[in-house]
Amino acid sequence: MFVRKEVKEEGGKVFTVELSVDLKCRVLELKISGDFFAYPPEYVDHLEREATGRHVLELVNLVPRLLSRLVIAGVSREAVESLFKSVVDEVIVRCQEDSGLPFST
Repeated sequence: MFVRKEVKEEGGKVFTVELSVDLKCRVLELKISGDFFAYPPEYVDHLEREATGRHVLELVNLVPRLLSRLVIAGVSREAVESLFKSVVDEVIVRCQEDSGLPFST
């Protein structure tokens, strides 16, 4: 399963999140891209690596914690957090539909 969403605030930069999960709802790949600026820049790669292999429900707590250590310019923190929440929520709903099992966040 694959979900891709992006945000671009007026006068700001593009921030894109792509999330792929397997049939057990484990993260195959998290990709963060766009024309925003991040400091430290290698921390975006760290966040992507940390998500890989985890169950999608783990991202509910992991992503905000890791984002708190990242300075992002060109997109508001609120917009980035909302975008991640939207992507993760969509994947959770689709996992529930595919598995027939309830998930809790």
